[in-house]
Amino acid sequence: MGNRGRMRSVVRRAGVLAALLAMVLVVGCQSKSTGDPIEANANPGNRSAATPKKTTPPAKITLSAKKSAKVALTDPVKVSVSGGKLEKVTVTSEGVADLQGTLNAARTAWTAKADALLPARTYTVTASAKNADGRATDLSQTFTTAPPAKVLGTDITPLNGYNVGVGMPIIVKFTEPVKDRAAAQKRLVLETSKPVEGAWHWFSDSEVHYRPKTYWPAHTNVTLKVNTKDFDAGNGAWGIRDKVRTFSITNSVVTKVDLDRTHTAKVYVDGKLARTIDVTGGKKGWRTRNGTKVILEKRENVLFKNEAIGEKEHYRLTGRWALRLTWSGEFLHTATWSTSSQGRANVSHGCVGMNTKDSDWLWHVSHVGDPVEVSSKDGSPMQTTGNGYGDWNVSWTDWKAGSAL
Repeated sequence: MGNRGRMRSVVRRAGVLAALLAMVLVVGCQSKSTGDPIEANANPGNRSAATPKKTTPPAKITLSAKKSAKVALTDPVKVSVSGGKLEKVTVTSEGVADLQGTLNAARTAWTAKADALLPARTYTVTASAKNADGRATDLSQTFTTAPPAKVLGTDITPLNGYNVGVGMPIIVKFTEPVKDRAAAQKRLVLETSKPVEGAWHWFSDSEVHYRPKTYWPAHTNVTLKVNTKDFDAGNGAWGIRDKVRTFSITNSVVTKVDLDRTHTAKVYVDGKLARTIDVTGGKKGWRTRNGTKVILEKRENVLFKNEAIGEKEHYRLTGRWALRLTWSGEFLHTATWSTSSQGRANVSHGCVGMNTKDSDWLWHVSHVGDPVEVSSKDGSPMQTTGNGYGDWNVSWTDWKAGSAL
């Protein structure tokens, strides 16, 4: 009885354990109460759901001009992109308009307008692009252009700050020939304190003059702006700086010399006859040039000698007061050695001579730039350029025809 009772107790405990074990197995085959059952044939090696999405590389922008090199003006400037499309390209340089260019249809390349670069300048290129995913890429880079092969300079008459007479032309001489006269003339800006009708006249590709239709109004202030900076004159010559010249016109002094009939010089100051002077002019073979001249210099104690003009007749004569009219040697001057002929005959080698008193007075009322109108019917005509300022010997119609605009 005792053994049989123990056996029943063991069997009963074994049955309880088996039941508990069965319950554990059933629970182990279930997911958590908030999940789903695990599929029996799930492949533990499939990890595709956890792989991250691939990203597109950013666009790459490149500039053809290298920062370390001096870019030639003929080199094309190009901005290109790979792996995307250009959104915007800007090329700037201080003080000038932005460099213009065109974008290709695919928006993968921007090319600057040909012949638009300026010499010795630093340009800043900014560009933006986007890849296929819309991701932005930016570029900011500079480059510098090479200096010009030749520099376009200018010599300007009259000089800055001068006071000159009413007959003074404005003369601009370029150090290199100008290929496009009209473009150059547009860069010559004239401002006057009084209304003036005038025009430019080209004598060559490197020399241009300005004069009014009639003599300048007295006491006019004149400003000339020569805006040649960044101007392409052609053949590799460029302007690198601007110039400004200011000068003023004096009171009006006009001298009219008659060597044909009266042998006198009539001097008009501010339009009124101020003095009539007996003079002598160039004799046969040495006739004084005919036409309007302009006083080039005021000089004192000028030595006149035959070697200066190629005359065989030997002489050494000093004129106390002298006003130069041509570079070849014509003057209005003191001629004490010919007073007996003054007012009567022409006995000089081309100059207009007068006595000391009259030449003293004339010298002191005259200015560089005053016009001197000479009537000498047997004299050769005054050159328009090259031997002084002969601009007033060109008719107004012909003068205007010499303008490039």
